[in-house]
Amino acid sequence: MVSLLAVLSFLALPSPAHAALESGPLEIGMYGRMGVAWNPQNGQFVQGQTLNLLGVTLGGRFEEGDYLEPTIKLHIVRPSTEDTTKTYFHFVLTPSMFSANGSFLGAFANNFSANLRIELFQAYLEAGNIFVPDLKVWAGQRFYRGTDVHIADYFYFNNLASQGFGAKYKGLDVAVLLQTNRNQGLYAIDQDGDPNTSNPLIQRQRTTFVGQYVLPVMEKHSLQFLGEFHYLPAARTNIGSQALARRDYGYVGGVKGRLDLGNGSFNELSVRVGGGIANGAFGASQTWSTYGRTNEDDRYGGALGVEAVEHILVNVNPLLSLNGYGIFQYSQGASGLSQDHAMNFATGVRSFLYLHNQFHLINELSFQGVATGLPEGVESPPLPWATKFSIVPTIVPSGERSAWARPHLRFIYTLAYYSEGARSAARANSSVASPYLRNFGPREFGHFLGARAEWWF
Repeated sequence: MVSLLAVLSFLALPSPAHAALESGPLEIGMYGRMGVAWNPQNGQFVQGQTLNLLGVTLGGRFEEGDYLEPTIKLHIVRPSTEDTTKTYFHFVLTPSMFSANGSFLGAFANNFSANLRIELFQAYLEAGNIFVPDLKVWAGQRFYRGTDVHIADYFYFNNLASQGFGAKYKGLDVAVLLQTNRNQGLYAIDQDGDPNTSNPLIQRQRTTFVGQYVLPVMEKHSLQFLGEFHYLPAARTNIGSQALARRDYGYVGGVKGRLDLGNGSFNELSVRVGGGIANGAFGASQTWSTYGRTNEDDRYGGALGVEAVEHILVNVNPLLSLNGYGIFQYSQGASGLSQDHAMNFATGVRSFLYLHNQFHLINELSFQGVATGLPEGVESPPLPWATKFSIVPTIVPSGERSAWARPHLRFIYTLAYYSEGARSAARANSSVASPYLRNFGPREFGHFLGARAEWWF
């Protein structure tokens, strides 16, 4: 209880934008959003019900529900400002908190004790200047990833947040990561194929080897290279026994270019290709989210996943900033069946009009679509697509004229238009359909009205 009160007292202290709170060896940061939402059409709650297709944030994130993510960093030995070659090490812990039923997070609003969900996102130890200057090593669970399209809440190119260990030396970054799951499928194999018997599952884990290198180009710009190798061993009841599932492999290669446009503006373009069991890409999947069916050998040889992302921020002048993105993702399985593939795309732009230091008018326009494979001879239905527009008057207490200024106090209205294909998917209760349409019924227009705070430090 004393520790909790100490943490809360730190969080209550004022701080400048982008600065974590520090006291001695303890540093506390946080991302969070909390608010309320209404649907103008009927009384059903819309809190946390995204208007986007696939139920993901590609296409805009203003309708996201409540979420809290504090990060505690314990500096056991702080980096030295006088001797930059001196060894330092710290421990990082990041829990996350959100409502398990998609409604409000608050204790009195939503039966807090029954619906609060807490997950551990980070718990790792990192040491710097080990053996030689600039060498960092780490082990544990961490956000092992790079930049994101914030307005679509999507970490692209190298989102490998996982448990493992790694090392970084200047521009070179390597890691070994592990993945497994208790659900039957790729990782948990039934010994006799009969789910009604009491035989325990044979559980296996995927090992992912990662290598990344950032190459500086003309001081301001850079190229980042990514390589992954995935290995999934055969599932056996014991050493030397017959394999219940065959071993399999996957690979990933990618490149990301970044141009510094000056004045805080930038442009990033990335392309990533994965094969075998590393073909995850569809619907913002990570590379180890293997898509589709196996081939005749019960392996994923020939499976493919492709992701391309364009992300740009332009600070036009002291009155206007523009942030835009385009995302294309495609995955196909290894079966060769006509229905064993899927594609999604999304593009959007958000404008920040700085009408006053403490009052920004944010507008966002997006377009998104999904296409999935069908069996031979089945007529293709209309393409599911949607377009959204949001108008968001925003109070900015810090007075910072920036797309990254936080905290925000937002008043949000979003209007969505759904194609006939999107409405048809909702009628079929398809996973392609927006959760909003599945809950409110297949309609042309969707509405979201809300007030929300978002902060980070």
